[in-house]
Amino acid sequence: MPYREGTGPLQAMPHVFQQEEVTMHTGSGLRTTTAWLLIALGANAQGFQVPEDVSFTAGTDGTEQRYVILLPDPFDVNVPHDVMIALHGHGSDRWQFVTDQRPECRGARDMAARRKMIFVSPDYRAKTSWMGPAADADLRQMLDELNGRFRIRDVVISGGSMGGTSALSFAAMHPDCVDGVVALNGTANLIEYPNFNDALAESYGGTKTEKPEVYRERSAELFPERLTLPVAATTGGTDTLVPPDSTLRLLAALKTLGTPALSIHRPDGGHETDYDDTVTAFQFVFDQLDAKEAASAAPVLRAFHKETTVVCLGDSVTGVYYHTGGHRAYPEMLELALRQSQPDAALHVINAGISGHTTTDGLARLEQDVLQHHPTLVTISFGLNDMTRVPPEQFRANLEQLIDRCRVSQCLVVLCTPNAVIDTESRPISRLREYCEIVRDVGRMKTVAVCDQYAAGERLRARAPWTWRLTMSDEIHPNMDGHKRMAEELCRTISGAKISLDAIQPPPALVRTQVQLAAGNPIKVLAMEPMGSMIASAIQRHDPGATVEVTIWPVAGKTLAQLEQGAKDLVRAMKPDLAVLSIPANAVAVDDEQRVHAISWIMNWSLSFGHQEWDCIVVHPNVVDPNADPVQASVIRKLARAQHLQVIERESGDASDAETIVQAWFQSQLKR
Repeated sequence: MPYREGTGPLQAMPHVFQQEEVTMHTGSGLRTTTAWLLIALGANAQGFQVPEDVSFTAGTDGTEQRYVILLPDPFDVNVPHDVMIALHGHGSDRWQFVTDQRPECRGARDMAARRKMIFVSPDYRAKTSWMGPAADADLRQMLDELNGRFRIRDVVISGGSMGGTSALSFAAMHPDCVDGVVALNGTANLIEYPNFNDALAESYGGTKTEKPEVYRERSAELFPERLTLPVAATTGGTDTLVPPDSTLRLLAALKTLGTPALSIHRPDGGHETDYDDTVTAFQFVFDQLDAKEAASAAPVLRAFHKETTVVCLGDSVTGVYYHTGGHRAYPEMLELALRQSQPDAALHVINAGISGHTTTDGLARLEQDVLQHHPTLVTISFGLNDMTRVPPEQFRANLEQLIDRCRVSQCLVVLCTPNAVIDTESRPISRLREYCEIVRDVGRMKTVAVCDQYAAGERLRARAPWTWRLTMSDEIHPNMDGHKRMAEELCRTISGAKISLDAIQPPPALVRTQVQLAAGNPIKVLAMEPMGSMIASAIQRHDPGATVEVTIWPVAGKTLAQLEQGAKDLVRAMKPDLAVLSIPANAVAVDDEQRVHAISWIMNWSLSFGHQEWDCIVVHPNVVDPNADPVQASVIRKLARAQHLQVIERESGDASDAETIVQAWFQSQLKR
């Protein structure tokens, strides 16, 4: 019985486990082996939570698109997860790999569950999409959203038949977005592929003659040099629906190039892959990813048997400033990450970052700010200021001196490349890359570990450009979400532990307000309209004797750019005890970039420059208007949380008026 896509489970097909030749190439030489993975044939996917059917608005044309997520059960928010993307076959939809009992689907689910992966199955535009331009854009948007929602490490893209073809196509077009491919009975050459011509033409916007470039760029066989990631593919010698020839040629080319590749070819097989071959294919890719991980640099601190002090030396990205909410930065997050990985260790992280400093300044204050603490380990992170005024060779010499002086004091050292930035005239990315390479080269020459923050940021930007943009407070400084990610990378370099700090909540919101209340002092409030009277009422309900002096911040009819200028002019000059931001969802922006820039800077200017001197909270637009524009409201929520600011927000289904919601929130905070 042939495997015809979308026709239902192949329960009538006898599951015969035969000894067949499996060709495997791991990059270090070709070998032939017999694959015998004895897995229970009737195993069902277990270890997942209830499926979540997710809808999103496609950026390409505004249509509603969908994908299904299966989260491992239990889902640990404190660790990053790998993702498996499973692409359905021709005529099916997003539910095929989620619910179907055919061997390919069960095998994919089971392997994802065993590895505790996030399992994702999209419609990718249509039942007959074949990864056309719209489907490609949808999948990249989906990956961006997933990276914004979860901490993701490796992404394995897979699928059967049309899905296997699409997995190869997507990987060939976007090799920086995935880490492994499993293609079950797919084709690697859409120019020569003879079937489903009408569906392909509809998806690709024309025939092979009319749109040859669209067919060509999706033909993985033509671009084997792009596929430097592990690839496993299954094929059947008698398959006429998707003939195996191009996929076999692709796998042979990958072998020649030294790419880790596994070809499971069944000469008598048709258009199907049995359970065991499916498992073998996925296991090969997982083994390659694990081997790559094992070959990475060893952790700097293998054990925390005694009291451990870490000092983080750097510039404004290291220090505590408004970019991260004014309470903590990545060194403080690093301590939380290390404590999470080493809960019994006696450790302390000291922040020695100062705005505007270079390696030259670091040398000048090394004794006072670093070595006097007798640290076990020193992290050194400079470059964003050096690239503007310290010549490359001086930068190199300064790094070497910093390492040498730390070693004289018996300190371990980790060098950090600067974070990825938005390209500007003052700090062009091309020059930043030069300074990053100096950091890496000094690390190699001095045998010092390097935490490559720049590479980590660029990896996220390539895979999830919108998510990466929302980690930036301005052109060069990450916000707290960006700092959490930096701390995660640094923790991994230091301890080897893979930690997620995404669930770490902002600090208490009303510290200054409570101090003033306790002292009997008036509370100076600067509040965007219409929140002024609501805030005063909420505070006085908690403390009827409190004096609340409210200054109204007009926002009606103003653009986001005007609100940004207002924040710059008003807040730091006034130095209130409490700043309340209720940015209207209908405040106009020129485009998405200006929207993010302006909202970020409204919050930046509403905070003191360094350690926080006053309270600042954000009121989500849905408090005042439950039907507020969801696009801008979502950006406000995301950026407020990324800045580590507390957000007053209407819970789903709450029909209360705005004043009731505000009062309830203040009561919960002031009772702490």
